[in-house]
Amino acid sequence: MKKFLIILTILIAILIVAYFILQNIAENKIENFLQKEIEFKEVNVNLWEGSVKILQPKFNKNGRKIQTDNISASGFSYYQYLMNKKIMVDELKIHQPVIEIISSNSSKDSTSAKKSNKLKFQKEVVVKNVEVQEGKFSFQQDSLRKLNVANFSLQIDSVGVNANTLNQKIPFQYKNFLVQLSQLDYTINQLQDIAVKKVKLTPSQVELSQLDFKPRFSREDYVEVIPYEKDLMNLNLKKFSIEDYDLTLNDSGNEFDAKKVILDSMYFTIYRDKTVKDDTRKKDLYSKMLRNLKLKLAIDSVKIKRAYIQYEELIQKSRPPGKLFFQDLNADIAQVTNKNLDRKDFPETKISIQSQFMGKSPIHVDWSFEVNNPNDVFTISGNSYNIPQESINSFFVPAFGMKTYGQVNELYFNFRGSSTQASGDLSIDYEDFKVEVLKKGSSEKNGIMSFLANIAVKKNSKKNGETEKQVEAVKRDPTKSFWNYFWKCIEAGLRKALIVF
Repeated sequence: MKKFLIILTILIAILIVAYFILQNIAENKIENFLQKEIEFKEVNVNLWEGSVKILQPKFNKNGRKIQTDNISASGFSYYQYLMNKKIMVDELKIHQPVIEIISSNSSKDSTSAKKSNKLKFQKEVVVKNVEVQEGKFSFQQDSLRKLNVANFSLQIDSVGVNANTLNQKIPFQYKNFLVQLSQLDYTINQLQDIAVKKVKLTPSQVELSQLDFKPRFSREDYVEVIPYEKDLMNLNLKKFSIEDYDLTLNDSGNEFDAKKVILDSMYFTIYRDKTVKDDTRKKDLYSKMLRNLKLKLAIDSVKIKRAYIQYEELIQKSRPPGKLFFQDLNADIAQVTNKNLDRKDFPETKISIQSQFMGKSPIHVDWSFEVNNPNDVFTISGNSYNIPQESINSFFVPAFGMKTYGQVNELYFNFRGSSTQASGDLSIDYEDFKVEVLKKGSSEKNGIMSFLANIAVKKNSKKNGETEKQVEAVKRDPTKSFWNYFWKCIEAGLRKALIVF
């Protein structure tokens, strides 16, 4: 018995010594491996628990700088490694990472990295749970565009990595994930920044809170940096969400599908200075923009709720900008897609809008277009009621130097067009209408011009109600937007209805 105890004691001592030797060997091997790529303060290995902890690791190579307080992995499976040559870990935690990336345009480096990964990495890695806590991220895309994220966290279930996944756009497989970001800022271009207070991303839903698309210059300053007419936009969106989405990234083309997109409580203002040089480049209609989009889209519905949209246009420096706005705007958009354009049952994109024009007059618009039609065929119809003179003059006085009197009781329009021309009809019921032409650069009445203008204007629509006019062959200016095209149709109808000859 005594001999047995001695042997047992010796064996235990050998095992203890062997454990510490193996742990020291493991630490040295990990340190030697890591030293090839990263700096670190210390590596702690616990073979009994199958865990590794790396303190204060730092990586800085090819414009990618990553440092973190610590990285820990636990629950290493010796059985899977010895029997299946698979590296399996229960949990990987990264605490307080700071990631800074400066974009490189070298496709050669990217290609060689892919080849290197394919040749050198032949093992399979599975991590049951990955967790990143309290991270910071910055990405310098070029000299102007930069993305900053003040805080982010990440949880991914069942992460798998192998030689094949490393050569894909997303270099790993997963079952589920949760990404949360706060205080995201991105410089989009010379004129605009975007900021988002919170982002939540799962495999089935995207949710953004307090999105701000804001100008980088004041109205007075932005005209000094633009080469031609450009809109200065300011958008605040309380909530933006995407439900039941699927994103596919591959070399043959990227695809995005979603059941529903919701924009809730939007405040959007657009300002354009028309005294700047015209942008004479050709503008595509929305159908062609979607048709030629590189990303393949299939969104069942888009819903806009409780929006305020305002457009201001400065025509003359001597007058304030003309202003139009739509309050309490709600819109439903169905079938936003550019996938399988050649199928026989390709759906129309349909848009239904309800709002208060200038906050006073109800307006309803139905608009549809055919994305797969190379002629960009569309229809747009609608109506509005009880439009007072002050709503019209808000734009007419500053933009055209003209003041109107009288009220529009009813307005109906219905147009059908293509990328080249449109036609349709317009009906209007108005009363006591007259025009006052203003002196150039002044709010004073030009008596002679006002007299001549009112000779040509009908004071009232038909005595028994509205006047209906056919509008034919309104030609589109391809250097202007769809909304300019639509206004030309309305203007052609109003000219026929209001002018005597």
